[in-house]
Amino acid sequence: MTPPKRVTAKQLAANRANARKSTGPRTAQGRAVSRWNALQHGVLAHALIPPALEPYESRREFAALLQTLRREFDPQSAMEEILVERIATSYWRLARLLRSEAGEIAQRQEQRDQDMRDARKVQLIYVAAGRVPLSSVNPVAALTEAMHDPDVESLRDLVARVDERWRTAPEPELRAFSEQLLVSLREEQEQAHDQEVAIEQAMRSIPPLNDALAFARYEAALERQIYRALAALERLQRLRSGEPVPPPLNITLTGDDSDRDLPT
Repeated sequence: MTPPKRVTAKQLAANRANARKSTGPRTAQGRAVSRWNALQHGVLAHALIPPALEPYESRREFAALLQTLRREFDPQSAMEEILVERIATSYWRLARLLRSEAGEIAQRQEQRDQDMRDARKVQLIYVAAGRVPLSSVNPVAALTEAMHDPDVESLRDLVARVDERWRTAPEPELRAFSEQLLVSLREEQEQAHDQEVAIEQAMRSIPPLNDALAFARYEAALERQIYRALAALERLQRLRSGEPVPPPLNITLTGDDSDRDLPT
C-alpha cells in the first residue's frame, strides 16, 4: 500500500495563496456581475434560441437584452430574476412576430409585382399571336401606330374621337396636335400606372385578413405577458422594500381567449 503523499510547508503555503486568489469577486459590483454568470448562457437562452435557430438569431444579442433589463430592474431574488427573464423572452418573441408580419407583407408586395408582370406578358403574347390588336391594349401604342401609318385617315379617325373637328383639319395641324396628344396620353398613362401601384401597395400593406387578425391576437397576448410580468415584478420589489402594496386585482374577462393563440 502506497502511503499518502506528504505536502511540504512550501506547497501548502502556495495552495493557500492560490485559493485566496480564486475566491471570486470581492467587491459589491463584482458580485453583482458574477451572480448572472450561470444564467448568461443557461437554459433560457438555449430554449429560446435552440441550435436550429442559431444561424438566424443571435444568442449573444438576447443575452445583452437580458443583461440590460437586469441592470434596469436589479432583481434581488430568484422570482424577480424569473420575471425579468419573462419580460426579455416576451419582448424577443414580439420582435419575431413583427419580423414575420413584415415578411408576409413583403411577400404580398412581391406577388403583386409578379402578377403585374404576368399580366403584361399575357397581353404581349396575345398581341404577338394576332388575337388582339395592340391598340386595344395600349392607347399610346394605338396613337403611335396611327402617326406612322402613311394613310392619314386612320390618324384622323383616331384623333376625331377626342374632337370631331380634327376630321377635316389640315394634315400639318393634325400631326402637330397628335404629337401633343401623345405626350399627354403618356403622362396620363404613367400617372394611372403610379396610382394603380400605390393602391395595390396600400391594399397589400398588411397580411391577408385572417393572418393579420392572428398576428394582432398574438401581439396582444405577448404584450399582456410583458405587462403582467412588469406588474408582478414591481409588486415583489415593493414588498421587498417594505412599501405597502394593495392586494392584486384578479379580473376574469369572458370571451377573451387570445392567450390561446400563443404556441406552446
